[in-house]
Amino acid sequence: MQVSLDRRSDVPLYRQLVNELREQIVAGRLAAGYRLPSEREMAELLAVNRTTVLQAYSELKDDGLIASHVGKGTFVQRHANEHTIAAPATVSTTTSPHASPALEPSTLGPSTPSPQTLGPSTPSLSKLSPSTLSSLTPSPLTLSPPWPVLFSDYSNRFTYHDIASADRAQSMDGVIDFATGSPNPHDIPDDLLRDVSLHAFSSHDFDGQPESPIEGFPELRTLLADHMREDRMIHCSPRNVMVLSGSEQGLDLCVRAFVNPGDCVLVESVTFFPALQAFRSADARIIGVPTDESGMRTELLEGFCARFHPKLIYTIPTFHNPTGSTMPAQRRRELIETAMKYQCLVIEDDPYGELHYGTSAPPTPLKGMENAGYVIYLSTFSKTVTPGLRTGWLIADTHVVARLAALRRMVDQHTSSSSQRICIELLRGGRIRRHIEEITGAYRMRRDAMCDALQRYAPPTARWSVPEGGYYVWLSLPEGQRSQTLLEAARPLGVTFMPGGVFDVDGTDTRHIRLNFVRPRMDQISDGIRLLCAAMHGDGRRTA
Repeated sequence: MQVSLDRRSDVPLYRQLVNELREQIVAGRLAAGYRLPSEREMAELLAVNRTTVLQAYSELKDDGLIASHVGKGTFVQRHANEHTIAAPATVSTTTSPHASPALEPSTLGPSTPSPQTLGPSTPSLSKLSPSTLSSLTPSPLTLSPPWPVLFSDYSNRFTYHDIASADRAQSMDGVIDFATGSPNPHDIPDDLLRDVSLHAFSSHDFDGQPESPIEGFPELRTLLADHMREDRMIHCSPRNVMVLSGSEQGLDLCVRAFVNPGDCVLVESVTFFPALQAFRSADARIIGVPTDESGMRTELLEGFCARFHPKLIYTIPTFHNPTGSTMPAQRRRELIETAMKYQCLVIEDDPYGELHYGTSAPPTPLKGMENAGYVIYLSTFSKTVTPGLRTGWLIADTHVVARLAALRRMVDQHTSSSSQRICIELLRGGRIRRHIEEITGAYRMRRDAMCDALQRYAPPTARWSVPEGGYYVWLSLPEGQRSQTLLEAARPLGVTFMPGGVFDVDGTDTRHIRLNFVRPRMDQISDGIRLLCAAMHGDGRRTA
């Protein structure tokens, strides 16, 4: 057994030990029955405090990966047979490390004198002067409701600061915004939306038509099925398509439909943070699968499935958010085969799949590689047209569509009829395809401008991805730099970005940042990167 800890890393030593041993166990490098060093022995081997080992072993025991026997030692646990359904994990009553901070209840205001008691010798109220009567009236107490008690456990599991951080970036004037995960509003041609809207609302096709069915207008479902077949190599029936009020609604509905408290959900070790919010809201047990430059390491996936019996695997295999990576075809096949073997569903989130900048086509989506119903596919118009449409779609087995439609009746009944009409016009006659071709050319130039600027200004030890599509460059900071500290230094210079810890399952990543090259204007990118790199170098000057 080989274990190495990086004392220069910002990740706590116990967490490094947990991740190292967990990966070796699920990968089979530490076999069932293997005797681990005792806490004292391990502490001496690694030159760490015994408490560090105790904390790591305790977490691995909670995961069911190891067990201690009095007088014998600590051993790697034999995992249950793959066909055995794991018992639900006990739901902890302790506060989650990801829970929002408790709100302090307000204290009482200045003490209020007790109201006077009117006795026999007290004059009648009708005879008292207004000023005297006023003095007898008690002032209202300034006691706020006990918010920490009143808010539900569901709402307390959200990390509101993550959302607020992204929202602040959008609202700051004069800032070069590499943070926000949406396109530049000026990239949407006014004449396109104006023309599409005029056609949509002047058409007689909708005269006298009732409100949309909960699954969406039949014509839009048919057009989406055709679009998926022609552009994304996914063959499906309109009955497999459900129109959504944004793809995040689809994720929320899937969580409601499939995840019980304590169920395990596997995700990439860094992933789309609203997805983490959705799974935390259901009190799921979220476990991150290690990744590399090609996405989820599927050679480890079987070990994770055998150990943890996940209910769902959530993945962004194409132009990943935040890393920009794309999972190759072989890994996609391995993921599907593993999911089918362990009978767990796969949620494939594909908001960026049509924004491709390479010379060869991206791999076929997971949903296009299987027809048994294990993959639930999500996509949206928010990244290719405008977030204001609030229209996405889901492709799934008809049993799933029917169940989600039933759950949706408690949420919003159906997607905006107006937005659906606009989307129908966009899909008719290939308008959406022509628009995507235009913005793809513009986004490719912005990606190249950002990477060129990083090459010119970044410190020599900084590393970054060059994505083949999507929105994001994932940058690894020079050794010793922390993303949050850099953000605080960059904001006064007029630059903002998203720290990597927001996307990390454990919240411990301090060495990466996400840069959106689509959001800023082309003429802002080089200056923004120069200022950001000046902050990395410790130079706070705004001038060149």
